[in-house]
Amino acid sequence: MELEISIGLITLILFGGLILLVMLGIPVVYSLGGLTLGLTFIFGTVDDLFIVASTAVRVFTNDMMTMIPLFLLMGNLLVHSGVSDRLYTALGYWLYGIKGSLAVITIGVCVALAMTSGFGPGILTMGMVAVPSMLKQNYNKSLALGSVMAGGVLGEIIPPSIIMILFAMIGKISVGQLFIGGAVPGFVCAFLYIVYIMIRAHLQPNFAPRAERKSNLSLKLKLKSLAEVIAPSLLVVLVLGTIFMGIATPSEAAALGVVGSIIICAAYGKLTFQIMKDSCFETIKITSMALWIFLPAILFGIFYTMVGVQDAILDLLGHWELNRWLVLILMQVILFIFGMFMDDYAIVFICAPIFLPVAEALGFDKIWFSILFILNMQVAYLTPPFGWASILLKSVVPEEIKMIDIWKATPPFIIIQLLVLILAMIFPQLVMWLPSKMM
Repeated sequence: MELEISIGLITLILFGGLILLVMLGIPVVYSLGGLTLGLTFIFGTVDDLFIVASTAVRVFTNDMMTMIPLFLLMGNLLVHSGVSDRLYTALGYWLYGIKGSLAVITIGVCVALAMTSGFGPGILTMGMVAVPSMLKQNYNKSLALGSVMAGGVLGEIIPPSIIMILFAMIGKISVGQLFIGGAVPGFVCAFLYIVYIMIRAHLQPNFAPRAERKSNLSLKLKLKSLAEVIAPSLLVVLVLGTIFMGIATPSEAAALGVVGSIIICAAYGKLTFQIMKDSCFETIKITSMALWIFLPAILFGIFYTMVGVQDAILDLLGHWELNRWLVLILMQVILFIFGMFMDDYAIVFICAPIFLPVAEALGFDKIWFSILFILNMQVAYLTPPFGWASILLKSVVPEEIKMIDIWKATPPFIIIQLLVLILAMIFPQLVMWLPSKMM
């Protein structure tokens, strides 16, 4: 750096300025990006500015960026094809009459949506479909709201997750390994949600009443309902299977998924110009957001490398002689606290460039640590007062449901998410077993 200045002062300027700009209503992306560029201009050299410019070009031309719009387009097409309604109906035919069945079905459909979209549209989709249905059956309000939010945020950890793609680019990690590493914790999360729902429904009969069994549900009708969801199920297996077995790269698998989703839309009679237009516009909107999120993250990481923050943190930890597991727990606590007040993507591009090198220097596996980080971001999506899950759900539920009702629904599911995070910390093979077998 051309102008000598302490790392502490630079950090104070950066984060103090960031807090001030955010309080003034400027989005975190622009605040952090602008501050990083400004500090690089003031304290850097001409070479540093050239690095920043060349980095911006690399970001927008990175091959990995093709995955984001492709997975998003695949998910948007399937959602518009009505696959969520078909899944909800099919599972309902088979689970109807079981206590808590509607909440269990909601979790199942959200898992399917997460596996087909990369961004988990389950909160909005199931908020409109499942919440009114559960409330009509006299389900506990907190269960109805909580199951939709918890199921919806599974898109953060179950592949193909968009946040995993961004994380892989920031940390220079194999996105395929991240996908595989997140699969088991994601499904464990979903399984524990279902266990909680069924136990609670059994212990408290009025918590999730048993729906009256319909007399006209013949085996033929049930089998027909399953036949209608075979195509999207096979598409998920095909896309993720080719990635997990190393047959195709994630980008190639995503392209295959788009072709498959177009065929499914046509088979369902939903391949209209309006659906294609809506799907493409939604894809462009989210992809553009991802690009603007990712660029400041990379610039921030480069700037902090220039001033030697990672080395300074490691020297400080070495001076304090802190146990590496204590440092890991401290990082997770910081992420959890940030998650209560910040967007998960903002946390990723602020903390990942700092935490990842530290974790690697302490001897932790990058894939394992990255999954722990993303599991924590799943919690962030749910935690009040600024959890996006509650904001999204409030936009689609009946007006009589207040925000306080939505917040009250989150604690049991947050506890389950934290339990899975702790299990993944204690038993690293929960994350690493599948990657070790498949790649």
